[in-house]
Amino acid sequence: MRIRFFTISSLLLMLGSLPGLAQLLFSPATPDNSTTPKWTEVFPETNPSARISPAMVYDAAAGKVVLFAGLGPDANFLSGTFLWNGHNWTQEHPATHPSPRYLHSMAYDGGAKNVVLFGGLGPTLNLLGDTWVWNGSNWKQEHPKNVPPARIASAMAYDSSDNKVVMFSGQQMLKAGPDTWVWNGSNWTQEHPSETPSDREGHAMAYDTAKGNVVLFGGIAADGTVESDTWLWNGSNWSLFKPAHSPSPRSFHTMAYDSVRGKVVLFGGADPNNNPLNDTWVWNGSDWTEEPNTGQPAPRFSQAMTYDSSHGELVLFGGQNKQGYFGDTFVWK
Repeated sequence: MRIRFFTISSLLLMLGSLPGLAQLLFSPATPDNSTTPKWTEVFPETNPSARISPAMVYDAAAGKVVLFAGLGPDANFLSGTFLWNGHNWTQEHPATHPSPRYLHSMAYDGGAKNVVLFGGLGPTLNLLGDTWVWNGSNWKQEHPKNVPPARIASAMAYDSSDNKVVMFSGQQMLKAGPDTWVWNGSNWTQEHPSETPSDREGHAMAYDTAKGNVVLFGGIAADGTVESDTWLWNGSNWSLFKPAHSPSPRSFHTMAYDSVRGKVVLFGGADPNNNPLNDTWVWNGSDWTEEPNTGQPAPRFSQAMTYDSSHGELVLFGGQNKQGYFGDTFVWK
């Protein structure tokens, strides 16, 4: 469903129905498809609290997964920074950090060797348009010359071929159409491709290292249609790809590039009727294939997922379904 904040009358109404996304990242490696991966729940000694729509990426410079903020039960806007070392979560206490939020986007900037964060929804239902970077120990707010309009539920991925972070669409207060922005480590620039996906929110993106392009799937279009389209970004233009097979229409799912297998992995999301999903699909650069769901997490949307290059596994945290919010951790390897 498409939430329009200038008509919303109740915070609880929004919180009860709005999924969230997270953003994801690659780390190059030699593909290995000799084993069939499976989902496994892990039980670390410490864990972030249950939440929806945090953002989570792998910090390649530090060799750890970074999770920031999200929305907890009872409309609790969070601002904590957590690190995953492959075995346990630890909460960091940086001197500075972004304000509480959820539905923000993050990606690892391989050129600048830091994590970049943009936007989200604040506690007063304000759409945010600030840019922050994480250097492994502290957050710093950036003040670029060009700033994208404030937004929520956008998607971001690092395009290593172009050495830039790509951000596409999301919900804004006033909008003339879909927009594509790139971050070069110090400034935002709006791109003007000749072809583009429709305006949407709750979509997911990941960089396909094997093919050298950014992959976008699904989301909710401006007219409320839940999409099942696959788009590719080559650094200057979007192109619609029509594979023989495809995941069903969905929003607020998660995607990440598995560098061990050389494929983009998609998990879960919400179907057009807002029912949670827990299917796993992989993209090999030309087609989607559904994976056997061995030990899969419970159906959910608004979770966060990224690829932990240090341990060769996908990490998934949180999300929600009709029973409530999750605070569990799963790995896929």
